[in-house]
Amino acid sequence: MRLKTTVFSMKKNVIILVLFIFLSVPKFVLAWGREGHHLVVEIAYAHLSDAAKQKLTYYLGGISLEDASTWMDDQRKNPDYKYLEHTHYINIEKGQNFNPAEKDNIFSELTAVMGEMQNDVTLTDDHIKLDLLILIHLTGDLHQPLHDGYGVDKGGNTINVMMHQQSSNLHSVWDTKIIEDKHITLDQVNAFGAHYTAEQIAAIKKVNIERWMMESRADLDEVYAYHDGQVDENYEARSVPIIEEQLYKAGIRLSVLLEKYLDARKGGTLNPVTAPKQTNTSYTAAEAASHIGETTTICDKVYGTKYLESSGTQPTFLNLGAAYPNSPFTVVIFGKDRPNFKEQPEVYYNNKKVCVTGLVKEYNGKPEIVITGEGEIKVVKE
Repeated sequence: MRLKTTVFSMKKNVIILVLFIFLSVPKFVLAWGREGHHLVVEIAYAHLSDAAKQKLTYYLGGISLEDASTWMDDQRKNPDYKYLEHTHYINIEKGQNFNPAEKDNIFSELTAVMGEMQNDVTLTDDHIKLDLLILIHLTGDLHQPLHDGYGVDKGGNTINVMMHQQSSNLHSVWDTKIIEDKHITLDQVNAFGAHYTAEQIAAIKKVNIERWMMESRADLDEVYAYHDGQVDENYEARSVPIIEEQLYKAGIRLSVLLEKYLDARKGGTLNPVTAPKQTNTSYTAAEAASHIGETTTICDKVYGTKYLESSGTQPTFLNLGAAYPNSPFTVVIFGKDRPNFKEQPEVYYNNKKVCVTGLVKEYNGKPEIVITGEGEIKVVKE
């Protein structure tokens, strides 16, 4: 009996310890809670033209604006979208310079999506829908200062603070708790925005992702200005105008992006007037650099391949025209699309002449085409 009691006591202590550890470990918290993201899309939608509203409804295909705004957060446990896991934020340590060439962050993903929607005439309705869902969510995320913050504390997730005698972390305070505690509403955010002059609104609307990100980071000193681990009334009072400003800017800027990219599309296609130049002519790898921004065909021999299985996006590179690092053109296949190929691309296409069709983009000063399936690349007999 004594042994059973001791064992039971030990088990009980272990359970308590596990629960303590589980509850005390900071978890990743989503940028702007659902309320914050809903406010952003409501502001954006109110500033859209009727034509843009109709197109947005068409492409979202039955998804409500509110659900669209949090779709990326809702897919965090979906393995099909694991490649988006790190695109909600960017880490730039204090005193370090921003490197626009870095991938798998909010800046690179937003830039890529904007490029696709602006230039790619081959996008299907489903692809446009995905790009819109990413664009809507990440525009909101970009304006939450701690999503452009420091990796050392995981955007404030590892900083424990007390708010109204309850334990929390700094990230959670900023994305949800202040908004909820102060009952920040659409009317409040719009009232804040009403103080901007026409000239200030025009400046806010100028599309520059890096500037938007740096504006958000400029608020970090105030974000970290709590005392003795306490989020008190004075801290909240100072934070509310920053949150209202960032939510308003996010909404206005999202409306600009949606208007811009939806204007070019109608019924799932690009209007002929605004469509980028297309051509049926093929070019060599060496000529690809002269056709950046065009959807065209590049034909040349594959001189070496590389599959980065351990990388986050697991890309496969096919080097055309010459061996790496002298190859003038690259074909890229991301890990999520490898199941669309019957053979291992890095093995099957190596040392063969191929023709690849798609949008020629520039990455690190060199042209590339990202493909998603076998239909976009053909082996040519030499």
